[in-house]
Amino acid sequence: MSDNKWQVSRWMSRELKTVGPKAPLVDAFEQMREHRIRHLPVVEGRKLVGILSDRDVREFYPQREHLRSGQSVFSERLMTTLVSEVMAKNPITVHSGTRLREVAETLCREKIGALPVLDGQRLVGIITAEDVLWALVENFDAIEEALENPAL
Repeated sequence: MSDNKWQVSRWMSRELKTVGPKAPLVDAFEQMREHRIRHLPVVEGRKLVGILSDRDVREFYPQREHLRSGQSVFSERLMTTLVSEVMAKNPITVHSGTRLREVAETLCREKIGALPVLDGQRLVGIITAEDVLWALVENFDAIEEALENPAL
């Protein structure tokens, strides 16, 4: 198994969706819904200043009965609250050479679902718990064989 198979650079998402800290929460909500993502890095200029998860905005979500009826789904709070008021500030980050084991340990220990990936101070990607699971799925046969034949 190639060493690169177990590095963040192989599994991270590079096509980032981001939001600014002064954006209304509704903008972030719409992006998350439209792109079917659960985490949005928050950037000011080119600097990462936070991360927003679906958990952070859950209390602002539209009620199901509104979604079904076609009524206006956005609450006043969703429209007037800024991303900076809800985001996690100073998120834990990793770099593209970080090994997936360290990512998995951090995600579990901190009870979070994603880590922004930085190259120096520049945001270059995001790695999620789902990405780590896909790495295991893709390499499962090799892992299983190594476990069954430890001498290899």
